[in-house]
Amino acid sequence: MMSSPDPLTSANALWRNLVEHRPAVAAALALQLRELPDTWAQRELGVVRPHAALDLQPVSRVPIEVAPHSQDWEECAACDEAAGLCRYHTGLATGYEALHRPLREISAADPAVTLVDVLQRLEEADEAAENGVLAAAVARLIEEQQG
Repeated sequence: MMSSPDPLTSANALWRNLVEHRPAVAAALALQLRELPDTWAQRELGVVRPHAALDLQPVSRVPIEVAPHSQDWEECAACDEAAGLCRYHTGLATGYEALHRPLREISAADPAVTLVDVLQRLEEADEAAENGVLAAAVARLIEEQQG
């Protein structure tokens, strides 16, 4: 199991992020916590003393993310919280990997293809996607395959 940071430090950071980015959720959580009976630790976590819960290990390897995702991974609070790429940026990186794999394979297979050629194709693909040309081309290909 992965080692987790100090639970009290994590709780403070989580609360600060929640208050800053999701104040209504923070308020709802505070109201819900006030309603918990004295036996909450045993019922919810299976421990008799609430402080014993501080030693519990996480069940998931995926840390929760409270802060909103920034488009720039270097400025993303969720990436900071995850100490690496957050789930959003991991998905984004996987998507770009899949999108650019054919271009990298072509450039590796054909020594005549230069980096400039590959970058030009990427720029053209981005422009086509922004202008809707890519979606129209995909729709045409699908129609041709079906019809």
